[in-house]
Amino acid sequence: MPPKLFDTHTHFNFNAFRDDSEEIMKKTLENDVWFVNVGAENRTSKRAVEIAQKYPEGVYAAVGLHPIHTYDDKLEETVNGEKVEFITKAEDFDPQFYGNLIKSSDKVLAVGEVGLDYFHIRKFDPILQEKLRQKQKGIFVSQIKLAFEYKKPLILHCRPLKDYDAYHDMLDILRENKNQLVKVPGIIHCFSANLEIMREFLKLGFYFGFNGIITFTDAYEELVKNIPLDRIVLETDSPWLAPVPYRGKRNESIYVKEVARKVGEIKGLSFEEVAEATVENARKIFN
Repeated sequence: MPPKLFDTHTHFNFNAFRDDSEEIMKKTLENDVWFVNVGAENRTSKRAVEIAQKYPEGVYAAVGLHPIHTYDDKLEETVNGEKVEFITKAEDFDPQFYGNLIKSSDKVLAVGEVGLDYFHIRKFDPILQEKLRQKQKGIFVSQIKLAFEYKKPLILHCRPLKDYDAYHDMLDILRENKNQLVKVPGIIHCFSANLEIMREFLKLGFYFGFNGIITFTDAYEELVKNIPLDRIVLETDSPWLAPVPYRGKRNESIYVKEVARKVGEIKGLSFEEVAEATVENARKIFN
C-alpha cells in the first residue's frame, strides 16, 4: 500500500534532530507519511543510509555532496526560530565513497542534494567567486555521472545570486550531459525560477519540488498553476522552511500536508487529489 503523503526531501539525518530523530520518524510513519532523508556531504549521507536500513519501508536515503560543502565557510540558518551558525569544511568529492553507499542499500533512491549555489559565495571577492563556481560545476558533473552509473535520479539544489544565473548554468550542464541522465532524471528541489526556466526543466524530464515557502508567499502561485500536477512532488526541507501555521518552528515531514493543501488551493484541487498524484509521482521518480 502506498502512503498517504510522500516527503521527497527532508533532513532527519541532520543535527537539528540528533536528540529526537527516532521519535519524530516514528510519529511520521504513524501518520502515513514516507520520506527521503537527503545527504549533504559524506557524514550526513552515511547517516541517511544507516537510518533507512533500520526501517522495512517508508524511510529512504539520498546521498551526495551539496555545493556549500565544496569550500570552507561559516553559515547561519534559522532553526526553531533561533539563528544557528555552522561551519562547512571543503570536501573533495569521492565517487568511490558515494558509490559504495549506493551499493550498500537498495534504500538509497537518489543522488542528492547536488547542484549549484552561487548565493552563499556572494561574500567573497570576484576572483574567488569564479573559482568556486567552476569547482561547483565540476563536482556537479561528476555527480551526474555517478547517478547515471548507478541508474539513480538526481535531487538538484540550485540557488542563484542574481538573474537566475545558477539556473542557466545548471541547465547548460544538464543539456551538455543529457546522455548521462536516467529516463526519469529527478527533482529540482525548492524550485524558485521563472516560467521560461521551468519549461526547460520540463523538457529535460525533471519534476519540481515545492515546500512550505508556497504557504507564506504568493510568489510561487504562477509556477504551481502552470506546472502539470503529474510533474509536482511535495517536500519539507525540514528542519527549515516550516509552512504556515508552523512558521518559526522546526519543520517536520508531517507538515508536508500543509504543502499539499496549498498546492490544491492554487490548482483548484482537493487535498486527496494532490496527495494521491504526488505520491504516484514520487514512486515514478524513485522507481
